[in-house]
Amino acid sequence: MLSLRIVSSAVLAPLLVILLCASLAAFFAYPIFWITDGAIGFHTLVNRSGHLLLLLSIIPAAKFFSLRRPDIGVGTKSELSRQVAVGVPLGAAMLALHALALIALDVREIDMDAWSNAHRLGMTALKALGIGLVVAIIEETIFRGVLFAALRKAAGTLSAVAISSFYFALLHFLRSDLKPAAADVDWTTGFRIVGDALATLPTLDPSSFLALFLAAVFLAWIRVAFPLGLGYCIGIHAGWVCVIKTTKAATNGVPNGYWSFLTGSYDGMIGYLTAAWMSALIVLLVIRIRRRSGPEKDRRSPGRLAKEPI
Repeated sequence: MLSLRIVSSAVLAPLLVILLCASLAAFFAYPIFWITDGAIGFHTLVNRSGHLLLLLSIIPAAKFFSLRRPDIGVGTKSELSRQVAVGVPLGAAMLALHALALIALDVREIDMDAWSNAHRLGMTALKALGIGLVVAIIEETIFRGVLFAALRKAAGTLSAVAISSFYFALLHFLRSDLKPAAADVDWTTGFRIVGDALATLPTLDPSSFLALFLAAVFLAWIRVAFPLGLGYCIGIHAGWVCVIKTTKAATNGVPNGYWSFLTGSYDGMIGYLTAAWMSALIVLLVIRIRRRSGPEKDRRSPGRLAKEPI
């Protein structure tokens, strides 16, 4: 059994890293804003700097836990590319079914103006795929790559799945609506933006948070099922983003619909229906993992099994 101290450290460590990255982003945003003469909006500068610092934090984390490429789920470049190529249409199909269900339930309705310009809609989908790939590469490398591997080494598989998924969902709500004018920017502005983002967390939409958390749990179990399968996570995640952005461009929300409560306020796409869909996929995936690992466990000695963490 894992000690409470180990689990507590595993829970708190990512939070400390996030707060440190946010504080550094708030501190350095002002001199960068001043040097660039406001070429980048201050709100955007704080936001992007925080994400960049969070991405860079995986380097010392990987060194501290002695993580190699196989540990974070990466094999050869050809394997990674093949996995992404398989994952994208799989993720797109999963969310396309979800989008069709929303339309069938009158939660969203088709925007005929958008569909009348096929070329523009096609370009929107292509752009969404590009954005999805960039987002997925960054987020999957952080959460299902380094963070998952580090937590798994420190606290076991179940803790790694739960903790990495919690922070993945939480970070999507760490945002502020404060967009100060250039004349109002000073050394404290960045910290006000970070403080405002933290202050909004208690009011986050529970249905959207649950959907994001369970989506992350599903991706984490993909990593369990395929130890060198980070590419699958990247591809599936990119497919999700592509379909979400394309669907939002091709349809409109129906806020007063009978089933509208099935989507949350985060993006008008994910919510309780997404959570239910992801829950079903997680159950099926875990059952498959258990069945596959059963014969392997039977071939192991009882002494070795007793030493292995859950």
